[in-house]
Amino acid sequence: MKTPITGPIFSVESIANDLHHLGLQPGMKVIVHSSYKAIGHVIGGPASVILALEEAITPDGSILMPTFTEHLCDPSTEENSYPPEYWDQVRQHMPIYQADLTPATRSIGIIPELFRKQDGVIRSAHPHVSFAAWGKYQHELIDGHPFHFALGEGSPLARLYDLDGYILFLGAPLNSNTSLHLAEYRLPESKIARKKWDVCVLQGGKRTWTQYDDVDNNCDDFPQILEDYMKAGQPVRTGKVGNAACYFLPQRSMVDFGVGWMSQNRAGAA
Repeated sequence: MKTPITGPIFSVESIANDLHHLGLQPGMKVIVHSSYKAIGHVIGGPASVILALEEAITPDGSILMPTFTEHLCDPSTEENSYPPEYWDQVRQHMPIYQADLTPATRSIGIIPELFRKQDGVIRSAHPHVSFAAWGKYQHELIDGHPFHFALGEGSPLARLYDLDGYILFLGAPLNSNTSLHLAEYRLPESKIARKKWDVCVLQGGKRTWTQYDDVDNNCDDFPQILEDYMKAGQPVRTGKVGNAACYFLPQRSMVDFGVGWMSQNRAGAA
């Protein structure tokens, strides 16, 4: 027996109206972090949230969403949960990332997973930290996503920064503030911890494990950074979309604040 629906229900139109009240306007470039569960019951389900976002932004703007695939990471890393006795077997059979097929990691949420499959949406080629984009600037955001240092300069995050884009939290946890990873790459060298990631790719038509160079990213302090950003009077708008508590802010100011905050509050990498 299905659980009866209680409380308010929402629609494409009501969600789009909430987004407009929050500050989204046609032509904006926005990275979206979302929790469908937080929004509540929307007629038509999570696809209706995507339609509302596209109605608010219009094709003159662009929507960007993380579609990370942590389940393709080496099984010995904390991104995977395989016990050691399975590691060799997993490495032997790990599938190759395919932008049109590989699902986003479950923790990313249902909205990005549906979004990346929509006609007209393109997805970057990075095997672990891909992004999907829709709208006028989608190629400018996605094309040429670097293999090494994948969330730094040249990444979709840096492209959004250059386009004066925005960050939207649709009920998402505040440690999902992916744009702050860009801030990590812009820290003084002494504050940057580096890491090599194992990844399975096609090389010469063969499945091969190789490595890429990157920063040892850490999102534990992201909620505190946003809290201090707001206390400092930096630009942000808050409100509700459906039932979800939401934040809407310029990405550039968030990243710049994050660089300063991390420089002062994070220990050195050594």
